[in-house]
Amino acid sequence: MPRAGGCAAALVLAALALTASGCATTSTGPLEPLVVGWERFFKLEWQPGARDGRPVVWGYILNDWGMPAASVRILVDGLGPGGELLEQRLAWVGSLTPGMRAYFEVPVERPAAAYRVRVFSFDWVLEDDLGIRRRRFP
Repeated sequence: MPRAGGCAAALVLAALALTASGCATTSTGPLEPLVVGWERFFKLEWQPGARDGRPVVWGYILNDWGMPAASVRILVDGLGPGGELLEQRLAWVGSLTPGMRAYFEVPVERPAAAYRVRVFSFDWVLEDDLGIRRRRFP
């Protein structure tokens, strides 16, 4: 003979499974920078080019702030003639000390009418007398 508590436990587990699966949805929309206002800290310049016959976007990023930044990633958007988003690429830049200018080169799938390059994410490196710690944005 089944116990009444077993049915209640099964219902609770089913409700939890449905709740958890609802939280596991993923976004298929375009990527956006994780840090609002990154333009205050970094300057970017870029242009389209080619490497070994394949399209790339290359340029420079400048840490224009007074603190070292680590784990810097950039987001390259390929845009169509009407400004529509055709493709996105994330690229790793690495670490930038204050005033440092670094080269980047990002392969893209196909040439686009225009490109937009933005800082996607970074960590500030904070120093104190106990060593170095990082603050992730966001």
